Amino acid sequence: MKNALLLAVILISQISWSQNRPEATFVEKGKQLDEVKEGTLVRTVYYFTNTGNAELILNKVAPSCGCTVAKYPKYAIKPGAKDSIVATFDTHDRPGYQAKGINIESNAGAISLVFEIMVKSNEDIKSHFSEPFKSEENH
Repeated sequence: MKNALLLAVILISQISWSQNRPEATFVEKGKQLDEVKEGTLVRTVYYFTNTGNAELILNKVAPSCGCTVAKYPKYAIKPGAKDSIVATFDTHDRPGYQAKGINIESNAGAISLVFEIMVKSNEDIKSHFSEPFKSEENH
C-alpha cells in the first residue's frame, strides 16, 4: 500500500511539473554559411517556437566573441508563439574559418547556437589579380 501511494505521489508531481514548462524548439541550432569576403557584415536568423506550456523567457543571450552581436526578444514568449534571434558577425580582420557561438540562458535551460563560415582574406583576393596593364607605349 505504501508503494502504491508513493508511486501515485511521484506520478502526480511529475505530471504537474511537466505541464508548466517552456520549451524552445529551434528550426536549426547550427548553420553552415556561405563563404564571404573579409569586411562583410553577415547576418543570420535563428527561428524558434515556444513548444512548451509556459512563457519562455530569454534571460541572457551572449555571443562567444565581441565580433558578433545578437538581438533577441526581451519579453516573455507565450506558448505556441514563434520568434527569432538575429546574429550579426563583423568579418573585418577575421579571415579564414570561423565558428561563432551564441549562448542562451533561459527559464527552459541553457541553449547553444552556432554558425560556421569561411571568410576570404582581402590579401587572397588581391593575389588573384595579374600585374597592372602596361601599354606598348611605356616600353
